[in-house]
Amino acid sequence: MKYFLRFATLLAALFTFHFSLPSNAFEINKIIDDFTDSPERRWQFYTDQVMGGVSEGRASVRSDSEGPYVRLEGSVSTANNGGFIQIRRNVSEKSRDAKGILLKVRGNGENYYIHVNTSETILMPQQYRFYYQAIFPTSKEWSKVKLPFSSFKRSNPQISKNFSGEKLKTIGLLAYGKNHNALLEVKYLSFY
Repeated sequence: MKYFLRFATLLAALFTFHFSLPSNAFEINKIIDDFTDSPERRWQFYTDQVMGGVSEGRASVRSDSEGPYVRLEGSVSTANNGGFIQIRRNVSEKSRDAKGILLKVRGNGENYYIHVNTSETILMPQQYRFYYQAIFPTSKEWSKVKLPFSSFKRSNPQISKNFSGEKLKTIGLLAYGKNHNALLEVKYLSFY
């Protein structure tokens, strides 16, 4: 019995040494938001009307058999130098080793945008002009979309070319840039 216990201890030590989880194992696939627990407290709805535009829309939380999701819908107009409707939230979740953002989305077949602000861009004067942007497609069926941080384009050359998950401060989901009727639904956002 004594030899069995020593053997089991040695085996456990070897297993732990060779197969230990990386320090970030629980950060990857970390949910940023799944629209549970009063999402209306975290997300704000904006249109280009804050700067003289005429786009109109709304955001609402709905539910299906898989749980809640957010719907962003409306009419986007580029009149009066406008052209967006969006929902935005502050980000307290961080993930140093994440490679990007994963979304589960569906919509009306249009492309939509995600804008992120970082600890760098949030401090810039006129911060709404400084962000990182990625485009993602939608279809009528739920689909998962991976957006690597490397695919985000900076809005201005005055900000760094790259950013990481630990630098995120805000995330916005937008219908943007052209005249169209928007319908975007999002089940969750997470780091991957």
